[in-house]
Amino acid sequence: QFYFPDINVMEQKRKYSENYLKLGFSTVISNDIEKPQCVLCNAVLSAQSMKPSKLKRHLETKHSEHITKDLDFFKQHEATLKKQKLDFTGTFQQQSQAVVKASYEIALEVAKNKKPHTIAETLIKPCLLKSVKLVLGEASEIKMRNISLSNNTIQRRISDMSIDVMEQILSEIKASPVFSFQLDESTDVSSCSQLLVFVRYIHLEDIKEEFLFSRALKTTTKGEDVMEMISSFFESNDLQWKNLCGVCTDGAPAMLGSRSGFQSKVKELAPQAKGLHCMIHRFALATKTLPKPLQEVLDSLVTIVNYMKSSALNTRLFKELCKNMNSDHEVLLFYTAVRWLSKGNVVGRVFELENEIKQFLEIKGKHEFMTHFNDETWIQRVGYLSDIL
Repeated sequence: QFYFPDINVMEQKRKYSENYLKLGFSTVISNDIEKPQCVLCNAVLSAQSMKPSKLKRHLETKHSEHITKDLDFFKQHEATLKKQKLDFTGTFQQQSQAVVKASYEIALEVAKNKKPHTIAETLIKPCLLKSVKLVLGEASEIKMRNISLSNNTIQRRISDMSIDVMEQILSEIKASPVFSFQLDESTDVSSCSQLLVFVRYIHLEDIKEEFLFSRALKTTTKGEDVMEMISSFFESNDLQWKNLCGVCTDGAPAMLGSRSGFQSKVKELAPQAKGLHCMIHRFALATKTLPKPLQEVLDSLVTIVNYMKSSALNTRLFKELCKNMNSDHEVLLFYTAVRWLSKGNVVGRVFELENEIKQFLEIKGKHEFMTHFNDETWIQRVGYLSDIL
């Protein structure tokens, strides 16, 4: 005779251990059987999976980015898991999952379009409820009311997604053999100094570039202030200076100073890192020393644009002229010295609307400006400026 033990009896003998939380697993009772439940993805495994080897395999295959997390990290997720209402199978109710997912999707669209958080509650949800009621009926409208889109909820959803993206980027940087970063400090309209940092690293045999972080410099913007903020970020996120291969900055004294510049301080911690001067800033400096013939063309071009844009009537008339001529553009762009990247856009727009501008100036009788557009050399130099700017 052969004895086949009851499988349920075997499953009941498997007990949960508190050490399993280090592997990302809590416990749940389903049909009077204790089963392991992942605190990250909420998946409930079979009772036979109540083994450290199987739980570790789930963590490595499904959540490889969280392998190095400490016990406190999993305790936080376990606390969140316990707050949720579970059904008799030990999984989240499908409806609740869909409602939460919908809330995250809407929060993501709000963030992508850079809209205020209140728009979800004041505009999106009312439109959503009215549309569902008209198309699917009142029963569906009642279900849609469960989607939480309050101001605080949207802010919390965006913050959660931001933290998740940051954790993914940091895990990829740590897995990369080398990485480099580029930074710049700029003062906004409210006189707040913002430090922006971009990182470039190797991921899946390809070079990947991501935005790393943005922090405010509350007092001075010296090289040591920037270095203190970067060092603090490296220490808090366990990034290694020995893996740094390059730093790219502009040519400001705070960045390239031989004694107290940021790059010289980086060399003290990472001698192997190469310091680079941003090529876009080099182009900006080059445009300030244009040869005299090109500078004269640029000055006269800006004068023509200012004439056509200074009057609201001229702007409307030129717009109608471009519509009648089926032009690709209908307006000219103002040149702003502070925003030096706009210089190329201004010249390029004039070059593309050459015939329209020429006809408009002829109608207005501006012969002093018409002489430029009748000069073939002047037109060629405008095209050359459009290319190099």
